[in-house]
Amino acid sequence: MAIIQEIKDGKFVDGTSDSSSKKKNERTVNNDMGKDQFLQLLVAQMQYQDPLEPTSNTEWVEQMATFSMVESMNNMMDAMSEQSANDLVGKYVLINDGDKYVKGKVDYVTKQNGETVISVGDKLYGLDKLDTVADEEYFQGSVLADELHQMIKLLPSEENLTANDDGLVKSAREAYEKMTESQKLFVEKEYLDKLKSLELKMNSLKATKYTGMVRQLPSVTDINEADEETLAGYRAQLTEASKYYEDMTDAQKQLVADDTRTRFNTAEAAVTNAEKKFEKPDDTEESKDPVADLLQQILDQLAGNKKEEETENNPDNSNQDSGQGTPETGAAE
Repeated sequence: MAIIQEIKDGKFVDGTSDSSSKKKNERTVNNDMGKDQFLQLLVAQMQYQDPLEPTSNTEWVEQMATFSMVESMNNMMDAMSEQSANDLVGKYVLINDGDKYVKGKVDYVTKQNGETVISVGDKLYGLDKLDTVADEEYFQGSVLADELHQMIKLLPSEENLTANDDGLVKSAREAYEKMTESQKLFVEKEYLDKLKSLELKMNSLKATKYTGMVRQLPSVTDINEADEETLAGYRAQLTEASKYYEDMTDAQKQLVADDTRTRFNTAEAAVTNAEKKFEKPDDTEESKDPVADLLQQILDQLAGNKKEEETENNPDNSNQDSGQGTPETGAAE
């Protein structure tokens, strides 16, 4: 009597004799085909073989040789698989974790329930989930591209963009320019196109805002008639507009009309000329340091007092000096 056992996907399938409930009660035995299973089949074949036509010794040897060859191949495949897993340590990989991809570096390789698994981001994954093995530059390009995609996603739409969003747009552009040429290939076209569109819109917004700041500057007549305090306010407006212009990119500056530049230069020249009316004259006496003058007076007074003391303490020297020629004159007479 022959034993027939259904095998599905390399595993034994245990079923019931009732055909109506066979599919419902069918279960898969979690047991790979190995040496023990082969020996069990061999014993069963020997036990239930036809005694009138027994299996020849040659057939038994062939089956054993086939089994040994298959077992050796399986062992070799297991060893190669384990060695390949060990070679992944330190490599950057992409893991297909069902609904998402996990990116990271393989920290170590271990065994879990007899299966070789790799650790990525403090989580274990089977080798069957391994999707891509990449070098560091490739991996970094993928990571940087994802970060750039997220930055661009957070930017407002072109319709809602304002001049105050200039810093965000610049940050996204700087992040893109820092990438190498090979890393830039990971940036998807739709995100790059959005960034370019926002930059064009931002150029127009910045130029328009600067033009509005210049138009708010006073006329030359108002500047000439302004008092000192009002003139200081005009100077502050000029400084603010000038700083805003300097912070603009070359592409944004090119959108500024020539008459706007002329109006700014005219207002700046008028303010500079008007400020001269309130400049104080350079008075030498007023510019002296009063403390230094007082110190000099004290030094002069001390010097005078010292000279008087020396005269009082040496009266003979004073008289001798005053009558030095008298004795000579008397002797001559």
